[in-house]
Amino acid sequence: MSYIDAKYLNLLSSQLGQFKRKDNAVWNFRCPYCGDSQTSKTKARGYVFQKEGKYIFKCHNCGHGASLNNLIKHVNPELHREYVGERFLDNGRKRETPKKTPIHKFQRKANYLKTPLGKLKKVSQLSPEHRARKYVVGRKIPTSVHYKLFYAPNFYEFVNECIPNKVNSNLRDEPRLVVPFLDSNMNLIGFQGRALGNSQPKYITIMLDENSPKIYGMDSVDWAKPVTVVEGPIDSMFLDNAIAMAGADLSRLDVQSDFVFCYDNEPRSQEIIKRMEKSIDAGYSVVVFPDSIEEKDINDMVLSGRTAVEIQDIITKHTYNGLMAMSKLSEWRKA
Repeated sequence: MSYIDAKYLNLLSSQLGQFKRKDNAVWNFRCPYCGDSQTSKTKARGYVFQKEGKYIFKCHNCGHGASLNNLIKHVNPELHREYVGERFLDNGRKRETPKKTPIHKFQRKANYLKTPLGKLKKVSQLSPEHRARKYVVGRKIPTSVHYKLFYAPNFYEFVNECIPNKVNSNLRDEPRLVVPFLDSNMNLIGFQGRALGNSQPKYITIMLDENSPKIYGMDSVDWAKPVTVVEGPIDSMFLDNAIAMAGADLSRLDVQSDFVFCYDNEPRSQEIIKRMEKSIDAGYSVVVFPDSIEEKDINDMVLSGRTAVEIQDIITKHTYNGLMAMSKLSEWRKA
């Protein structure tokens, strides 16, 4: 392994559970793709090893394989940019300024670091034993988005820093996970505070710009491709090209796209049935889960052992519109 490969694998190690070096050419850690064993936190079945002169990753639990380059990109996109840049210079090419490669939009920090959000720690910066990080890992939220999530030790105080007197200062404060909402221009327009315990309400959504749609994921979605619309931000983190309505609808979103609505799998909920009917009547496609799916939402499906790829495939195979969607909805709903 080159000095640069070893350097960046070691830099990544803090985000890889049970990371250890087995010998000169083999590294072992918990798989960042499937999360490894949920019954044993000490099991580590992900390996980086040499094959045909190149170092690759392989998980002996889920079978996922990837190049070292793609592993670093999956776990930490910011670190991956530095890795690619250093590899470029190390290859002995002309040291001209290379063409700018697309930067993950969330890396344009100027639009939110000057807000109180910039004072909070990212989940990726917290120790593995920190309450918020343990919650995020426990929910199997992909490590590739841990740097998008923040921890507020005193959430109500944080809200009042953003919007003075928004919350009664006499309320007993509490820590919460903070999920930022950015618009397509990378402006911070709001955030959601997720309780780490049994506090109610479980979710508190604060909008800094009341004229902006209450939608999570606008900063990273590609509107030219089909967009899956789910109910909660965490669910959207497991899917390709997804946004979350966060209790709102798309009426204030001034964007044309091929939307696929994926509501929670609750066939006895009259509210969800009404939303699905409304979406179908408006000409949108909807996901109608098969009876074999018992979990309520995307995150629950992940926690039950389904992979993100498997869930994406289920969504694709069970997306309907028009009369077919109404027919499937009629079969799905329970009296």
